[in-house]
Amino acid sequence: MATTEPQVEFPIPADMQQGFWQWDKMHGPRPLTPLTQEVFLGAVTRGFTAAMEEFGCPLGFAYRPVNYYGYAALYPLDLGGQTIEERIGQYRATMARVLPNIGELWEKEWLPSMLPGLERARTTDYASLSDDELLDLFNQLCEDQVGRYRVHGKINFVTVSASEFADFYNAKLQPEDPTEPYHALQGFPSKSLDAGCGLWRLRGLIQASLPLTALFTGSEPEQILAALNGSQEGRAFLTELRDYLDEFGWRADAFDMTEPSWREDPRIPLNTLQGYLALGDDADPDVRYQASIAQRERLLAAARARLASNAEDLAEFERLYNCARWYLTITENHNYYIDQIGDTVMRLPALELGRRLVRRGGLDQPQDIFYLFRSEIAEAMHGAVQRELVAQRQAELQHFSQIIPVPVIGAPPPPDAPMDPFALALMKMFGVPPEPSRDTDVIAGIPASRGTVKARVKVVRNLTEASKIEPGDVLVCEMTMPPWTPLFSTVSAVVADTGGVLSHCAIVSREYGLPCVVGTIVGTSVLKDGMAVTVDGTKGVVRIESRTA
Repeated sequence: MATTEPQVEFPIPADMQQGFWQWDKMHGPRPLTPLTQEVFLGAVTRGFTAAMEEFGCPLGFAYRPVNYYGYAALYPLDLGGQTIEERIGQYRATMARVLPNIGELWEKEWLPSMLPGLERARTTDYASLSDDELLDLFNQLCEDQVGRYRVHGKINFVTVSASEFADFYNAKLQPEDPTEPYHALQGFPSKSLDAGCGLWRLRGLIQASLPLTALFTGSEPEQILAALNGSQEGRAFLTELRDYLDEFGWRADAFDMTEPSWREDPRIPLNTLQGYLALGDDADPDVRYQASIAQRERLLAAARARLASNAEDLAEFERLYNCARWYLTITENHNYYIDQIGDTVMRLPALELGRRLVRRGGLDQPQDIFYLFRSEIAEAMHGAVQRELVAQRQAELQHFSQIIPVPVIGAPPPPDAPMDPFALALMKMFGVPPEPSRDTDVIAGIPASRGTVKARVKVVRNLTEASKIEPGDVLVCEMTMPPWTPLFSTVSAVVADTGGVLSHCAIVSREYGLPCVVGTIVGTSVLKDGMAVTVDGTKGVVRIESRTA
């Protein structure tokens, strides 16, 4: 429902009433600190829009904070003297040139362009820099962030390929399961798969040692970390763990600079390893990966056989598939480089600035730096005391964290309005929630990965709560990001408040063969730990079978 009047609890800027803005709960389910708003939302806005202009898209992308929550919108770009027909012609020509080659462009051009900046951000000794050098480098790294999100904006167009392949597949083959074409895009290598296999290898090291097995099965993660330093075998395992975290530990629970990475706080991977010890060998990520490959090849072979009598349709199928086959790899790998490493490294110079300001009395603790904007940090480095401003913003953020944001601001475009192919693909990424069910025991969502499972619910809002998950539980969450992927080895199904059929949650559920329903909006509000539910990932519904634990 559109919001047309400012609300007392959730005031809305007057200039946002004319557009159509949606709360991006998938990336920001909780309030975002001011520095995150500037560094992340600002970089996405500038980077995405620059990429869309480069491709000739007539639309731009904007992110704005409203009461500390992130709202996103597409808006018409200034065509700079072009007619709309000329711009659309440029757009179509660029898409026709780029989409068939997007995998090669990513691997040979776009990714290599980012690696030197990421390496500099990871390895710089920030403590050795002067104040001016540190501020200058932080500003340079913020510009690097914009550049990475420009690359992100380019690879976003692979969602168009996936969307068009699925539409063609469903129109021509009419499968009973509308998610079937997306299963035909699964089973490709990715950094998420590598991260899961790396954790599984660490599980094997634990299982091969009786003392390590006893430690991991009988202790809390905090105790494990301390105890590992007490034995030669434990220290050897710590070396392996640190090597793993040096590669895959640049990830955090959510898109906020306040969130420590796994490298800073390894309790989450240690907790995940504890859960892995309770699993059988069939939960090995590589076993799931091989099964996904086999399923993909079966679907493709069957599709080609059915289309063989129509050469034109078969040729179009192959053309669309060759563009879309990069979807999973690019989606997961850009997360690793841009949304994980690229975001996490921004904490390093910021925290060094925070430590210096604490020593000078400008802040109470280093983490307070995240409640300031860059200009205010510069003022603080030149003597301004920002403790009162930080306290005010901390109170405001806490206040708004207790309020559910309005889902949309402004009026959506009419249903019969022509849709840009990228906008259509984004709708499949973020999801268009269905009409709520009238049955109080049924939650309606979007079918994301086929199959049916009946099991007990565990509601997890952040990864620090993941320790309560037991093998076979239904994971109920607001959203998932790549750091959540290891949990998919443990659970039997996934239900998410947000997302669509092209979201991360949907992709990984299909890769692991788990029934999945996304875009429920109310899943984490209605479902409680211990409830028995049936998750139907083919129909996109969750039925409550029992409300008692």
